Amino acid sequence: MRAQIAFILVGLAGCDAGFPSIDARVDALMSESSEAMGGQAPAPRIDTWATVTSSDVDLVDPAPETTNPAPDDLAFAPAPLQDPDAIADALDQAAALLEAETTPLPLDAALLWATAHSQEYESAEYDYMSACLSLLYEQHLWGPRFFDTITTSVDADADEGFYDSAITVVNDFDITHRLPYGGDVSAGVLATVVDDIHGTVTDDRGTSLTLDVSIPLLKGAGAVAREDLIQAKRDMVYAARTFERFRRSFLRQLVGDYLNLVVRRQALDNAQRGVESLRQLARRQQALYEAGRARLYDSADAENQALASIASLSQSWEQYRLAVDRFKVRIGWPVDDPVRIESASLGLVPPAVTMGEAVTSAMTNRLDLQTEADELEDAERSVQNARNALLPNLTLTAGIDVASDDDTVTSFDAGNTNLDAGLSLEVPLDRKREGIIVRQAQITLQKARRSEQVLRDTIAVDVRSALRDIDVFRFSLDLQERNVQIAQLGLDSIMADPDRVSVLDQTRAIEELQDARDARDSARRDLELAILDYLLHAGQLRVQAGGTLEPLAGLRGS
Repeated sequence: MRAQIAFILVGLAGCDAGFPSIDARVDALMSESSEAMGGQAPAPRIDTWATVTSSDVDLVDPAPETTNPAPDDLAFAPAPLQDPDAIADALDQAAALLEAETTPLPLDAALLWATAHSQEYESAEYDYMSACLSLLYEQHLWGPRFFDTITTSVDADADEGFYDSAITVVNDFDITHRLPYGGDVSAGVLATVVDDIHGTVTDDRGTSLTLDVSIPLLKGAGAVAREDLIQAKRDMVYAARTFERFRRSFLRQLVGDYLNLVVRRQALDNAQRGVESLRQLARRQQALYEAGRARLYDSADAENQALASIASLSQSWEQYRLAVDRFKVRIGWPVDDPVRIESASLGLVPPAVTMGEAVTSAMTNRLDLQTEADELEDAERSVQNARNALLPNLTLTAGIDVASDDDTVTSFDAGNTNLDAGLSLEVPLDRKREGIIVRQAQITLQKARRSEQVLRDTIAVDVRSALRDIDVFRFSLDLQERNVQIAQLGLDSIMADPDRVSVLDQTRAIEELQDARDARDSARRDLELAILDYLLHAGQLRVQAGGTLEPLAGLRGS
């Protein structure tokens, strides 16, 4: 039995080291893939792996409990009514609290936080890691693989009321390895030990060494044998590109969300100034009415305009808070922790580039287009592999078997060596199924070619549109700057002699200045986002490891 125990220990020693070795391979492989792409995207690092936290009882419970109270068990308390003055005071206090009691969250800090805590970013990392694990799985299949099977059995044969009993232990240890152009080679050790229990069965011990080779010569021969490994390696490259493309698109989306909040916050400031102006107008009209110099209608109209602006501002505040909360959810910020969105500007300058240069840059640098072109090659390779399946199955086999001497497990004799070789030919009488697969692969190839051309056309359209948007928003920003100046001049001229104009004209002038300021702030945001869109569509947007914008030469103004 000592020899059997030795075989068992050898089998156990060949077991995989476990999850730490897998994690180390994952980290190394993703680092290599990211560095091979230029080192722009950091390799994802997953510190913790998901574990089962539910109890065994809950996991197998066929009828999980549902909580759904009846209407009589629910309570609803109506809120008290508020007068307009109380609402106005609450708005003033809310604005003060927003500035004083919240954590400032600049744009770069939001981007850094999102890279570390956003669920979207984490999901993209998991997709990248999944492709890496698939490649590791295929690489493992193509390396030497060890198998050890231990079988123990007890036999009891009846003999005139007595039993002849024996225990048999068989250890089958094998090593297999795939060949790069098809087939495999395997080596094995089969050890058998039979021990008599009652002394009537003859003990038997023996070991045999085997070496077998199987090589396809037609069907399944060549690069088609490594198809799964080739595709897994290419998928790993695609995953690295997809992850980097996600990082760039994610930055564009977060910057857009943040600048939208900035514009909303500026609109609130503009609206607050408008409310103050309308309040001042209402107080002045009330004083004029009490002095007998204005009609009651004008005083009531001014007060109504002020109250309407307060109500509108209240709604805008609630919408702004909701937008901030949604932004916090997206970047992974604790929802209950208040933040203050700060004014931000990327300081980007419009590019000096022609349409042709921009499209050429996109066709060269877009990572998703490169992946689309490589997937077209995958489709072409699939057609070749499908055609290979139409060939006859011609397989060469060879083997050698060396058995140990009788009743020994370690002594071998060349005279106990057996050799065998053979050639197997499968005549392809029925290849209709394989022919259908070829046609399906050809259809997939045709679809891939059209898809790649559609993506090229779409990219060209997007780049041209982004450049045109830059010109439009530059003109719009200049126009809105002029509108602010004109609206300010109009309001100043009215306020210089308010008695000569009606209350309606004064409120209209205040609203026009507020609208002009809002439009100017929106145009400034739209211009910066249009420049970002151009960089993204042209494949020129670069993101630093932390998730912030890479400061390319000439990208930002002085």
